[in-house]
Amino acid sequence: MFPQLPVLLGVGAGLVIPAGFFAFEYRIEHKVPYVTLTPFKRSRDPDTGQVIPGREEVDFDPRHGHYMKIGEVLIALSSASLVFIPSLHFSSALPWLGFPLILLGFTVVYALGFMGALTYFYEMFLFDPRSFTAFRSSFIFTLGFGAFACFALAYVFLAVIVGGAIGSGALVNLSH
Repeated sequence: MFPQLPVLLGVGAGLVIPAGFFAFEYRIEHKVPYVTLTPFKRSRDPDTGQVIPGREEVDFDPRHGHYMKIGEVLIALSSASLVFIPSLHFSSALPWLGFPLILLGFTVVYALGFMGALTYFYEMFLFDPRSFTAFRSSFIFTLGFGAFACFALAYVFLAVIVGGAIGSGALVNLSH
């Protein structure tokens, strides 16, 4: 087996996943008349059930804090995993661990990028709401969901390779 294959596949997946998110999101967002962080509140007419547009905008500050906290959690879990997993004594017995480790690294990079871009674009939006474009919105979406996808794929893959190694007995004799 080509020893660098897991790493190369991790890099490939880590780059392709967000590209797919961006293509999907931008295809939708560039068609709308305007993109905003503070949409107008809407309500539902209790008699007809129809949605009624309001005149008041939804404040973004509470959601911004929630998004930052989610980014922090992703970074903490991914960083801890990047430190902990290679220190395990069985990591040399599982050559495919490079794939999820690369994805966890991408998770950290994308989550940091998400937090920085979201904060920067929000600050720019406060000065000029027209500065928040479909491209910027899609970029933030890409970084956030790219981080989630890389994290999830990394942990699914970790579960599969460790579970497979335990099931096959490959990790039984490593304690000696």
